[in-house]
Amino acid sequence: MTEYTRRSTLALAGAAGLGALAGCLDALGGEDHAGDGTLGNPAPNAEVRVLDMPNPAFDPPVVHVEPGATVRWVVEGRIHTVTSYHPDTYGPLRWPEDEEPFNSGFLRSNGEFEWTFASEGVYDYVDTRTLCAPHETLGAVGRVVVGWPDPDEEPACLHDETELSGRATQTMSELNEQTDAALRER
Repeated sequence: MTEYTRRSTLALAGAAGLGALAGCLDALGGEDHAGDGTLGNPAPNAEVRVLDMPNPAFDPPVVHVEPGATVRWVVEGRIHTVTSYHPDTYGPLRWPEDEEPFNSGFLRSNGEFEWTFASEGVYDYVDTRTLCAPHETLGAVGRVVVGWPDPDEEPACLHDETELSGRATQTMSELNEQTDAALRER
């Protein structure tokens, strides 16, 4: 084997080794592979739009984030709120018991509200604004799933959706099914 052939062989072997190492690092979840926030694919942070049309709604209605993530709600409509389903803020407890609830207060068009979720859990929230009808009744409810909590231990997943009003009942029922499936797949 000539010196040129030996160097070429070593260079190819080194490149193959680096390629294999990169594949292993990708499988371990390098930073370049952050999730997109859909259920089963947690993101480092997320954004939710608060909409008016055709009915008040959160888009997307559920985000899946990593512990320590910040979720930002941006109003693309008139006046809305982002409020925890918690006895201290609004309605029944659909929130981890030891976690502090939030209430954005009224947010006008282009207004923003942020909350950092430090602990794993399932956090449900609602738009408490009432204009022609309560926004909750029109289905303006949402959920943040943080990390990989056990759905059998989360108040939001165990709570009876029929205690909610109007379309909120159907929306939360659908979110429960989707959340349960995503968390149990892992």
